[in-house]
Amino acid sequence: PPFYPLRLLDVGADLNSTVVLRESRTFNDDEPYICLSHCWGQSKILKLTKETHLSLRNGLSMSGLPKTFQDAVYVARYFHIRYLWIDSLCIFQDDNADWSVESSRMGNIYRHAVCTIAATASINSDGGLFFDRNPSPPPLLIEVSTGPIHTPGAGRVHSYPLAGQYWCDELRMCTKHIDDAPLNFRAWVAQERLLSRRTLHFGDRQLFWECNENRACETYPDGLPEWALPADDSIQLKPILQNVVPFQSLRDDKGAVSLNRETEQDDGWYRPWLSFRWNYSRCDLTKNRDKLVALRGITQLLGDAIRDEFVAGLWRSRIIEELCWLKVLRFGENTSLELGKWRAPTWSWASSNAEI
Repeated sequence: PPFYPLRLLDVGADLNSTVVLRESRTFNDDEPYICLSHCWGQSKILKLTKETHLSLRNGLSMSGLPKTFQDAVYVARYFHIRYLWIDSLCIFQDDNADWSVESSRMGNIYRHAVCTIAATASINSDGGLFFDRNPSPPPLLIEVSTGPIHTPGAGRVHSYPLAGQYWCDELRMCTKHIDDAPLNFRAWVAQERLLSRRTLHFGDRQLFWECNENRACETYPDGLPEWALPADDSIQLKPILQNVVPFQSLRDDKGAVSLNRETEQDDGWYRPWLSFRWNYSRCDLTKNRDKLVALRGITQLLGDAIRDEFVAGLWRSRIIEELCWLKVLRFGENTSLELGKWRAPTWSWASSNAEI
């Protein structure tokens, strides 16, 4: 059955349409929606508040939106998708009750969107999706005419590629243009990226595509070669998180899970999880208390997939090895939480702001 967030932006069908905030309970259709994943940054962002609610319901012109939001509306219209979800405009930012409800559904919001538009290279809402760039990106065709060269007097031979033609391109391009891009250092985005069925990354050099079956870019539209992918690839969790069957039947009357190793999937999920956790621990949070909240959608689904419980940041069935984490401390780095801001027990990695 169709799933909708509580509110969506109706972007209309043409360039002259206003962008209107609508409540999904008033919908009488089951049209798809698209999500935007973006950095809030330090710029003053347009937000849904009690003060702005009426103007958003009445509709805003494109000129009243930040550049990244304008570009997202353009992309949605280009694909003939009428509804767009943007967190800052679809969740009340001055109502804790509304934020609590919608943030708990964040995993489902991205999981049920037909696609996620990722403003991967933008540091804030003014950066936009589109960049001036070289329209003919690598790979470059290189002509090699030399062979082995002897260094006079040294008796050494320097090895060079055999003479011929070679394609030269960027090693681990996904790491540089996606994983290490501004967007993916925001902790909430880790969940958005893993749970989205399809993601269109707007980089500063080219577009990248991710879905459950393939990863591609403009240079390699049929699929990225192995050497272009990250060496430590947390995105491998993605297919595990899709089409998960809930395991409520494993819970007793008190809600506790009865673990049965025979019903669990094999351990192919654990190394991708460790890779994901390492990458996640490097991400920034505006509010320290969100460390585990921003993971909720992923851990609920992964727990269902592997028949396990996530307890204070650790998987219950692997509690001993899960305690074996360490901090990567860098010179001058302050990773302590503010006094009195308890978030997790000290034996959990989630108690620290350090890279884990």
